[in-house]
Amino acid sequence: MGAKSKYVIVQLASVITGSTRVWVRERAADKFAGIFYDPAYGKSCLFEEVKRIKGKTELPKRIRGIYNIEN
Repeated sequence: MGAKSKYVIVQLASVITGSTRVWVRERAADKFAGIFYDPAYGKSCLFEEVKRIKGKTELPKRIRGIYNIEN
């Protein structure tokens, strides 16, 4: 098994609409929460970490393209 990355890719979800976004945080850090614009709600609201994305293959193709993550 290879060395683990210092960072993990997590999925955040809006507490109001459930809209999701991808976030990168340090592996050792606590679960993340932050205020972001929610396009479904039309305003900024709280997004909380709902799960870790276990590997880059689980990312949607569009997200892999945005972050230039190869397959």
